[in-house]
Amino acid sequence: MELTDTRYGRGLVSAGNANRLGTLLAASAGAPPLVYGAIGGSITAGASATPRENGYAHRFAAWLDRHCQSGCTLVNAGLGASNSLFGTYRAQQDLLSHQPDIITIEYAVNDITNPEVEASYESLVRQCLAQKNRPAVILIFTMKRDGRNDQSRHQAIGRHYNLPMLSYRDAIYPDIQSGQLRWEDVSPDDVHPNNDGHAFIADMLARLASQAQAGADPEAALPPALHPPCNKFLGGRVCDANHLDIISQKGWTTGPHKGGYTGLQSQMPGSEVTVRFKGKVAFIGWQQYAGDFGRAEAVLDGGAPVLLEGYYQRPPIQAWAGGHTVLVRLLDTADVHTHTLTIRLLDDTHPDSHGHKFDIGYLLIS
Repeated sequence: MELTDTRYGRGLVSAGNANRLGTLLAASAGAPPLVYGAIGGSITAGASATPRENGYAHRFAAWLDRHCQSGCTLVNAGLGASNSLFGTYRAQQDLLSHQPDIITIEYAVNDITNPEVEASYESLVRQCLAQKNRPAVILIFTMKRDGRNDQSRHQAIGRHYNLPMLSYRDAIYPDIQSGQLRWEDVSPDDVHPNNDGHAFIADMLARLASQAQAGADPEAALPPALHPPCNKFLGGRVCDANHLDIISQKGWTTGPHKGGYTGLQSQMPGSEVTVRFKGKVAFIGWQQYAGDFGRAEAVLDGGAPVLLEGYYQRPPIQAWAGGHTVLVRLLDTADVHTHTLTIRLLDDTHPDSHGHKFDIGYLLIS
């Protein structure tokens, strides 16, 4: 699939201020190797690229390595079925701790169902831009089969910070609608690009980078937040079983949770765990799967219980059985206090489930 001038013109939502990018690419051979960091969902992780090294992030990193005298290394922080809410909490550990010089952010598909999208996406953007090394940040907008994505809300934030923005959807979806391209030419499923689709995204990034001009860096001071609630996520952290302050527990064991985190698992109704944490905002993440998964309830500070459904009710035409981590907000206050959270595994299950498996992944706390 060729990146024509017409397709690139449609896909270039904004060239933004690319001076930082141009300056990085013009660095001499004596400079340290560039670090390119990619954060996003399964598309960024390389899903449906065979092998995964054919994903757009690896391809763009290879282009940077060839075109920068100092070379380039890749930090791929893509994680399947994750949105920018999770991204803003894990960014410091999984991305920014590596001090990337160039960052791409890709959540246009997974943020469709994110109720916190404006605040969480802007929080992630601000975290990246606030780094001392002032990385070049590029926004990428992918799509579902029907062309849906959350580009409009992401795009408004990108314009607020004058960031370069590339839309895979805007570049090729008109050709799919006209019949010039078939969806099957670019994807084997409803979302993920195939090798040709990943190559197209990488080519868009390479063209943007090749046209960037070296110049004065963007202003060091960030503008006021477009969505002030984004500030409540700053300084957040992911607390899995290895980092929770567990006061008491019975019936739960620790084990691997998706994404490399350590979770708390049980399949015995009545299992109970109580943890203590300090913060003003908190979300709980647990796994949903269309199998023998049960239900739990979360009780914060002795208040009303919040139902945690472990069974994923997939549409009849969908082969994917879930296995993703669902996030639900438990706490949103103005001030930091110490709280206790108790999670109990219930006898009750979804009518289509025949078991009580349950996998608590983590708390997101800020």
